[in-house]
Amino acid sequence: MEKFITPQGMWRDILMDANNRVVQDSGWLANTIVDRCRSLLAGFMKNESSAGIQYLAVGQGMTDWDISGVPAPDPTATDLITRYSPTITVTPSDMVFLDETNSPLPGPTNRLQITVTLAPGYPAPIAPLSTYPLREFGLFGNFGGVDYMINSVRHPVIHKDESATLVRVMRLVF
Repeated sequence: MEKFITPQGMWRDILMDANNRVVQDSGWLANTIVDRCRSLLAGFMKNESSAGIQYLAVGQGMTDWDISGVPAPDPTATDLITRYSPTITVTPSDMVFLDETNSPLPGPTNRLQITVTLAPGYPAPIAPLSTYPLREFGLFGNFGGVDYMINSVRHPVIHKDESATLVRVMRLVF
């Protein structure tokens, strides 16, 4: 029988108040690499018109998750349940290759760390709240001009107020 090693991912959120004090640290948690990530990688390997990580999308998810519990992400998902606009562009300077001990390396490895900062004011609070309730996020690439979801995370609600900063760190292992 064939044995395949699939891409894996993990993430960590660090929420800081207006004075840069850590309010919440999720620690490292697993995420779901969705099926379209594999298509994006195959397109790259075949020299098709694919582009790697382009942006991070965040969303509210569903308010009933706060009561019923957060469901596991759907590996066949192609987008978030509720996406906030605009998304956050991920640039090459937001990404670094890692070795087996998670130390940065200048050249390609099978480990990639992506760090994205949700600055104060992003996303904007939703009236009548003074916060934006974050419950989901995903990285997206592009294949043939179409956005392809790479990973999917659903988590308990984080109420990010306008003065807070959220640093989201994601690691992908191929």
